[in-house]
Amino acid sequence: MPRKFPFFRQLDAMDCGATCLRMIAQYYGKHYTLQSLRERTFVDREGVSILGISKGAESIGFRTLAIKIPFRKKEADGHSLFEVPLPCILHWNQNHFVVLYKLSSKYAWIADPGGSRLKLSHAE
Repeated sequence: MPRKFPFFRQLDAMDCGATCLRMIAQYYGKHYTLQSLRERTFVDREGVSILGISKGAESIGFRTLAIKIPFRKKEADGHSLFEVPLPCILHWNQNHFVVLYKLSSKYAWIADPGGSRLKLSHAE
């Protein structure tokens, strides 16, 4: 039976990266407080970097890889988001982190810690 993807809301505007990591950790049965993940990801008054999220994730036992990848293949030998293991953290609109936790031929399911769970068509 598939597990329901856990959802947490960020407590302030700078917590999106740590909150995304908390959701993924919880999905894999690892329970951390937001404060401990804020410390591990080096959240400061400007937020968090992808490097900070990566270091925080590795500190709790995950392997990470930060890549820029198109949604769909642009070249015959290129890669796409459909090849990425899920759940994964996405850098959204150049200023926010969200979790992509499910992807189908028509829809993407996103956990946005600043909002809610979203089901978006590929066009969106």
